[in-house]
Amino acid sequence: MSVPPVYRRWVTCPEPRPQARLRLFCFHFAGGDASIFRLWTTQLPPSIEVCPIELPGRATRRAEPALTHFPVLLDTLARRVQPFLTERPFAFFGHSFGGNLAFELTRWLRRERAPLPVRLFLSATPALQSRTQLHARINHLPDEPFLEQISTRFGIPLEVLAHGDLRDTVLPALRADVGVSESYQFVPEPPLAVPVSAFGGTEDPEVGPREVEVWRQQTTADFRARFLPGNHFFLSAQRARLHQAILEDLAGDLPQFP
Repeated sequence: MSVPPVYRRWVTCPEPRPQARLRLFCFHFAGGDASIFRLWTTQLPPSIEVCPIELPGRATRRAEPALTHFPVLLDTLARRVQPFLTERPFAFFGHSFGGNLAFELTRWLRRERAPLPVRLFLSATPALQSRTQLHARINHLPDEPFLEQISTRFGIPLEVLAHGDLRDTVLPALRADVGVSESYQFVPEPPLAVPVSAFGGTEDPEVGPREVEVWRQQTTADFRARFLPGNHFFLSAQRARLHQAILEDLAGDLPQFP
C-alpha cells in the first residue's frame, strides 16, 4: 500500500503483517502515545495486524505541534486513517480519551459512507453523551492544581504525575488532550450498526458500571460489557484478559477467526 509518509506518522505499524485477516487500530489515553500498545503486536495472534495511533505532540512526534481542538483533530485523524481501511476488515480499540476518539471516528466514517469497523472496543471510556454534568474545565490551571485534578479524577497518585521525568515528557501531551476533551461537544446521531464491546475497571472512579452499560444505546448491533479488576488504568495489568475478550468478540464477527 502506497500512502504519503506523513500518514504513517499517524498510523504506526510496529510489525507489519501483510497476511493478517484484520487490522486493529489502537487509540491511547490522554497524555499517552502509541508505545502503550507495543506488546500487543507480539502477544496477539498473527491474524491481527496491530496499528497504534500516534497523535502529534508526543513521543516520536514530540517536535510537532499538538492539536487541541476536537473537530480539527478528528477531521485530520480521519483523513490520515482512511487509506488504511480498504485492504481488509478492521476494528478500533480505544482506552479512555482514545475510546471517545475511536467512537467519533466511527461516526465520521459513517457520515462519509466510508468502510466501518467490524467492532468498536471501548475501554474505560467515559460516555460523554450521557453525562448531565460535565467536569469543570481545568486546562487553564497552573501545573500543580491541574495535576491535582487529574490525580483526583483518575485515581493516579499525585507523586507519580509530579515526578520530574514523567512530568516533563507527559504534561504537554496531557494538556493537549485535555484541551481536546474540553472542546468536545456531543451531537446526537442514530446508533451505529457496529457491534460494541465496552470494558470497565471495578475500582475506576471516573467510569462506573452505568457509564459502561450506557454505550449499549449507541449500537443497534451486538453489545457486550465486561468489568475487569483495577482502576481507570487497568489496560496493562489486565492485558491478557483484554486480548482474550477481543479475540472472543472478533470470532463472532468474522467467520473462522482467528
